[in-house]
This record gives sequence, C-alpha cells and structure tokens, in this order.
Amino acid sequence: MRRHTLLVLALVAAGASTPLLAQATLPADWDRKVSAVVPEPLRAERVTEGGRRFDAKRRASLDAMKAANAEMKSVFLSREATDGNRRLSLNVFRDDRRKATLAAVDTLLEMRGLVSKKEWKEIWPEGYFEMPLPSQLLAVKVQEALPGVVSDPARLKAAQDVAAGLVAAAKSDEAARRKSASRLTGLFERYDSQRDEFIDLVNDLEKTQAKADGALIDGGGKLQKVLTPEEWTALVGRVTPSAP
Repeated sequence: MRRHTLLVLALVAAGASTPLLAQATLPADWDRKVSAVVPEPLRAERVTEGGRRFDAKRRASLDAMKAANAEMKSVFLSREATDGNRRLSLNVFRDDRRKATLAAVDTLLEMRGLVSKKEWKEIWPEGYFEMPLPSQLLAVKVQEALPGVVSDPARLKAAQDVAAGLVAAAKSDEAARRKSASRLTGLFERYDSQRDEFIDLVNDLEKTQAKADGALIDGGGKLQKVLTPEEWTALVGRVTPSAP
C-alpha cells in the first residue's frame, strides 16, 4: 500500500524535532456555521457529523504521531540502543503515522462529496487546514549541549563534527517539509484535489525523509562511540527536559 503520511505527515522529522504546535480545531458552533451554508437540514446534519468525525480523526492522528515520535526519541537517546533498534523504531514510527493519517484523509474525502465547491470554501474556519510546524530540532539541541558535557577537546571536536552532520541533515529536511506543508495545505483547501496528488506529495516527502532518517541513525551510532556513558547521560538530560 502506498504511504499516506499526510497531515502533520512529514512535518515531523522522525525523532529530530520537538513537540508540534497545536492544530486548529472546529469552532464550538460548528453546527450553526454549517447550517448557515448548507440549506437542507438533513444534508447539513450529515456535513456537521462528517466534519466532527474528520476533526476527531485528525486530532487522533496528531496524538499518534506525537506518541510515536516520543518513542523514537527514547530509542535514539538510549545508550543501549543499536542501529538496528533505531531502524526498527523509525519503521514503527512511519507505520503508525501512515495508519493514523489514512483514516483522517479518507474521512475528509468522504465528507467532501456531501457539499458543493462553494459550500466547501465557506464552511471551514480560516486557517483550519494549515499544518502545524515543529519547534527547535533535537539535533540542534544536541549540538548546543555538547560543550557542556564533553571536557576533552579532541573528543568534543569529534562529537561536534557528528552533531554538525545531524544538524545539516535535519535542517535540510525541515526546509523541505515546510515547503511541502504549504503544498499540502493547498491540497486540503482545494475542492477538486485528487488522492493521487496527495500520494505524489507524500512520495516526495518519503524520499527526503529516508535521507534524513539515515543521517539520524548513522549520527546516533557515531555519537555513541565518541561519548562516555556518563557524558551520554548528561547529554540526554540536557536535551530532553521538555521532551514529551
């Protein structure tokens, strides 16, 4: 099955970013707003229910991705984790993300069939489909924390070189995700967007994500070899106080 990593989709670089900003939700008077746009009571009721189902699926999707991201971070930052553990965690993250978002996308497309193009544009709150963006990248936090945990100049230089590679990969991925977020918002807003368009966008994101994932795994393994167990513990303490 082709991946449908939508919504916050690849807006999270697996294990490389901090918690997402909250997405917009439907207004409390959603039923009144729909009734003002959709004239037939029975159809308005179906649209209202469809919108609430989508909103719930979208929030569940975000929650699932946050949980998977937290689990991946835990594995990445574990001194005992192997590259195999990290690759497995990344695969689980992707799978959870795909399953959660697929339900939301299908619910939205099903609801779209209940309204006209004009109604579609009028019922949604302004900015409702805009994608939440990540906060400070974990790789950046790692890079900033290293001087405070590694005292040996030679090993600090080696660790900083690894961290620099992680940061470069993470920032490149973030730039691609921000660009794709704008494209994705447009797809959700458009009444005539087709599923294949979503899939094509996701395929592009997967290519970028795979490259970032590889850098993350390789960097984690290299960093483990440079830092002592005590330094690793100190590093984790400095970069995770606000982690989920």
